[in-house]
Order: sequence, then C-alpha cells, then structure tokens
Amino acid sequence: MASIQQPLIRLIDARVDRSDLEVIGTCVSVAYRWYDHALGDYMWVMDVDLGLEGGRPDANTVVKSIPIADASHGVHKAGPSTKLRLRRRSLTQTYEIVGLASIVNGQVAVIEVTYGAVVAVAATQTYGSEYRLLTYSDLGNPAVNGGYKYGTLPYGTIGKYNAQGVLQYPIVVP
Repeated sequence: MASIQQPLIRLIDARVDRSDLEVIGTCVSVAYRWYDHALGDYMWVMDVDLGLEGGRPDANTVVKSIPIADASHGVHKAGPSTKLRLRRRSLTQTYEIVGLASIVNGQVAVIEVTYGAVVAVAATQTYGSEYRLLTYSDLGNPAVNGGYKYGTLPYGTIGKYNAQGVLQYPIVVP
C-alpha cells in the first residue's frame, strides 16, 4: 500500500507547485524590515507595483510589504524601478519576491531610423515610467505632488514619474 501512496503524494505535490503564478513587478521602495505578528519575528519586505493593466481589482496598485524569499540573493540591494520576479500562490493568494527579473528597467528609449535614398533619423522617444525619490521642488509644490504641502510628505518619499520626468503620484514609504 505504501508504494501506491508515494506516487500519489508526489503527483499532488506537483499539482500544487504548478498552481503557483509568477509575475513581474517594479520595485517601488528599498528593502525594509517588517515585524510579522503571526511569525513573531522580523522579515525583509519591499513595496512592489504590479503594473497589471486590465480588469483585475489590484490593477495599477502598489502592493505593500511583500516578503522577500530567503534564497533571493541580491534583491535586498535592489532599488526603486528595478524589475522583480514575484510568485503568487493560488492557495493563499499572497505574493513573495523570488528574485530579480531578467528584463530591462521601466524606461526604454527608441530612435526610429528610416533607410531609403536618404537616411532619416527621428527624434528620440522615451516610453515607460520610473520610481525615484521626490526632489525638494516636488516636495514643495502641492500642484505637482498630488496636493500635498511641503512637510506633509516625509523625506524619502518615492514618486512614480512618467517618461518625460513628470511626477504622476507620490508613494509614501515607511
């Protein structure tokens, strides 16, 4: 009977492993320590923008305090705008950072070149967005930083900037 149960258990484990979903997100904060009351211990976490466009309820939202997996070396050194690999377990519906993504960061510069009788080079166009610390001028301008006054946002606040360098919204990091 034991010989039949072992392959069945391996099959169930394989089905559970396949139920995981990997997504790519953009790091919004530096790694910081978070106290988990359930575990009774501190863990390293980061805030991540999933950047999921579409009908999902968490689309265009920043997920706060996602734990970093123990084996994900180098993630602690990652800064804002770094692409990360996250795993979402279907059983618990929670995310975990498992490593750095093997794709480029959030902004891409494109130069269009047309070959013909004359070679034409178009102006450089930048696409995407980036996360970085708010500057003093961004902190001091309520019209730019979402209506916040200087002093309301703490130093170290990170903002999402579009390709032209315009602040889209601030993200307060603990």
